[in-house]
Amino acid sequence: MIIRAAVPGDASTLVPLILQAIGSIAFVLTGTTDPEEVASILTDFFGREQNRISYENALVLEEDGELVGLVMFYDGAGARALDVPLERAAARKSGRSDYRIPTEPETSEFYLDTLSVSPGHQGKGFGSKLVEAACDRARRLGHHRIALLVESDAPGPKRLYERLGFHVDYTKRIAGQEYFHMVRWL
Repeated sequence: MIIRAAVPGDASTLVPLILQAIGSIAFVLTGTTDPEEVASILTDFFGREQNRISYENALVLEEDGELVGLVMFYDGAGARALDVPLERAAARKSGRSDYRIPTEPETSEFYLDTLSVSPGHQGKGFGSKLVEAACDRARRLGHHRIALLVESDAPGPKRLYERLGFHVDYTKRIAGQEYFHMVRWL
């Protein structure tokens, strides 16, 4: 098992894992509900720099040469700028010039945006290892707090994050879904 930085060529394997984790937020990020278009847009943006979905913001976990998990993260202070390229594309796709993606992180936190492990590899501790790798990255970058959102009706992921030292700070609604904002001090 190795954890490494993602590269643009990982997109075709990782986009399904991203979709598995973010669910309906993918529609908000892309401006479409067509599954093929959503996957195509996310694949394109994964290979680009300077956006929320970029390979630059991801670590991947390989097991026996197979990509089986990823964690995506970024500095909350830069979140707005990372959403602008996606908003522009979603505005074109949706025909709404005022299209805005709801800001998820606070500016004072390092934000764990996406954690996903392929179904056949869950339960092996890979998610925990990816979260710890993201925490290590945050520490190296000088951050003292890492945060994430987890669906309020998803007790399994919430328990995982609690075991890893996160606690619920407040609730937030995005795309009609209620989320717990969870934080961990580093």
